[in-house]
Formats: sequence, C-alpha cells, structure tokens
Amino acid sequence: MSSPEELRRQDHIRVAAEVARKGRWARRGRRAWGLLRSRPGQLITVGVVSALIGGLLTAWQTDSLPWSDEKQAMCWGALPKKEAEALFRPDRSVRAEEIRPTHGGADVQGACRLLALDDGGPVAHIDFRLHQLDGRYDAQSAGWLTDFLSPLSVPFGKGFVGMASESRTWLALPKGCGDGRGITGPAVVDASWGRPPMSLDEDRHWRDQTARATVRLANGAMRALGCDGTFPLPGRLPAVPPLKDTEPRRLCGVDGLTLPRSKDQDQRWGWLDETLLTHSPGTARVCGVGTRDLTIRGRPRLRLVTVESPRLAQVLSDRTDRNEAPDYEKRGRSSVGRDLALYQTMCQTGLVVFLVQDDGTGMDDLPRKLLPRYAAAEAERLGCGPVKVELPR
Repeated sequence: MSSPEELRRQDHIRVAAEVARKGRWARRGRRAWGLLRSRPGQLITVGVVSALIGGLLTAWQTDSLPWSDEKQAMCWGALPKKEAEALFRPDRSVRAEEIRPTHGGADVQGACRLLALDDGGPVAHIDFRLHQLDGRYDAQSAGWLTDFLSPLSVPFGKGFVGMASESRTWLALPKGCGDGRGITGPAVVDASWGRPPMSLDEDRHWRDQTARATVRLANGAMRALGCDGTFPLPGRLPAVPPLKDTEPRRLCGVDGLTLPRSKDQDQRWGWLDETLLTHSPGTARVCGVGTRDLTIRGRPRLRLVTVESPRLAQVLSDRTDRNEAPDYEKRGRSSVGRDLALYQTMCQTGLVVFLVQDDGTGMDDLPRKLLPRYAAAEAERLGCGPVKVELPR
C-alpha cells in the first residue's frame, strides 16, 4: 500500500496535469516552474496552487513535465523552446535570462539572452534586445547604425524594415509601436553574438533561423506593448552578395563615381580593392569597400550608405543637428567632418540620408570628395529629383 506521502504526491501530479490540460492557470504554472527550477525542493501549500506546484516539482524530479517541450516558450513567451535550441549545436541545452518588454514613457526596453549550456555551464549565447534609436539624446544610436547597417547584411523581404547578417540581425517595429515622447527613431528588436554557434557550413541556414527568431521576438514585443498586428515569418533569405573587385571609376555601382588616385596614394589604394554591395529596399543600400577580410571581419575601410527608411534617416538627422553646424540649402542640408560626410533631403517616401564614411583608408578628405556625386546619383535612382550638394567649408 502506498504511503500517505506517496498518495499526496500522486494527487499533486493528477491535479496539475488536469489543470494544464484544461488550460487553466497555465501562465501561473509556467511562472511556478521557473521558480522551482531556481529553488528546487520548495513547496508552497496554498489551495489549488499548492497542488499545481507540487505536481510540477514532482514532474521535474522525474523528467515528466505535464506540458510538452513544444509548448514551452522563451524570450517574452515568443520563441518556442525547440526553435531556441535550434540556434545552437544539437548537443546543448538552452536557458533564457530575460527582462520583459516595458514602455517607460520615454522609451521602450527589453532583453533576452539565450545561453547554450554544456554540463550546466554557458558555452555560447545570443543577445536579443528591444530598444529605441534616439539620435538626439543617445550617442550610441549612431554607432548602432554603423554596426547594423552592414554590407554583409541581406533584406528580410518586402514589408520589413530590417536586415540580417552572420553576426547581427535587426527589425524595426511599426510606426507608433513603442514610440517614446520626443523620440523620432524607431523601436527595434535586434540580435547579436560574438560568433555563430554553428559551423561555417551551416551559417546561411543558421542566419535564417536567427532572422525568424528575431521576427518572433518582435511580435512578442508588440504583444507586450499592446500594439496591433504581427510580422509574417520570413522564408529563406537571399545569399550575401558576392565580393567583387572594386571599380575605381564606377565605385559601388555608381556611374562616374571615381576613387581619387595619385602616385603617393597607389599603395594606400590597395586597402580598397574589394567591394561588397547589399540593398534592402525601403531600409538601406550599403556598400563597403576594403580588402578580402570584409567577408571575415565585416569591417570596410570605406562605407557609402543610402538610408532609405525615413525613421532611420531621422536618427542620423537628429544626431547631425546636435553635433554639427548644418549648412541649409533649398532642398536639403549637408554636414562634413574629417571621417564622415552626409547629405539629407526629402523624397517622395520621406527623409533620405546619403553618407560616406572613412574608416582608415589613409586618403585625404575622401568623404568630402565622394559625397556630392554619390548623393546626386542615389537621389536620381530614388526619384528624388536633381540635387546639388555643396558641403560647408
């Protein structure tokens, strides 16, 4: 005959399974499971909740959790556990550490770190983050645009403002969702990691999985913030564009855009012998020029970028207005520094920014020399009408 303690344990399991089957208290049960994993052995004996938690603890001890793995979700309740595990090697278990999305009035924030575990210890991780790009009061936003608008990125597809690469992925929430007072930049969900947890042969497949996970978390953030609508999950993303030899007289595919060369710069120009060009319509056109380590480190020596998303462009505009002395013109305005020159103007779709950034070419005044022709050609491509860029002295 079973002991009274064993009978109580069996009754706990029966009650917990029945409650889970009917869908009642499911949310509380998941919270209880999280509590029990962090404090195993404790029982809270208060009514039906006592029975549910007791059953969960017993199931945890016997590896027979009443809810199946397929129904468990991580990262704000948005990412199925099996999809989270698929982001890492199959012999790893996965744990999530998260801060649920909140809207503090000024901006939004949220975070989820997925940890791959080996013998209980973390061996790899992916960081997902919800935050708002703010060019006026957050100096890091300009650096974020440099890191996440990468020539190694590819588009999600039509209807998305976002891009995905082998090291970073991001997606902007719709206008009005998570927007803070006085902040014109979009709220974004992004993902970053030090190196792919998979092998190089699996990079493309793994990148697609990470993009879908980012979309799931964006949908989870929208639900948490009370926003309407959802993003569809993207299919297979396009391959990264091939690395090509730099065309010095047709730089980044722009007719008539010429890399200046002189005898004393011939050796330095060797830094700019390879080009990567990617385009996510409605988001950005990004060209990186450098050496073959572009595909390894993703760091171009020269970047020519057209920011087509008006809200992303506004982040740069706000930052420029704060730190530069803009030169106002009839159709747009420009600013120039030692390593960066940009021009902003209004097109049919809204604000657009064209920029040239030098990150160690060793060539004198390169952004100033390249921006006027680059901005004029890109404005024509977008149908913005003719523009004449006159940079301030």
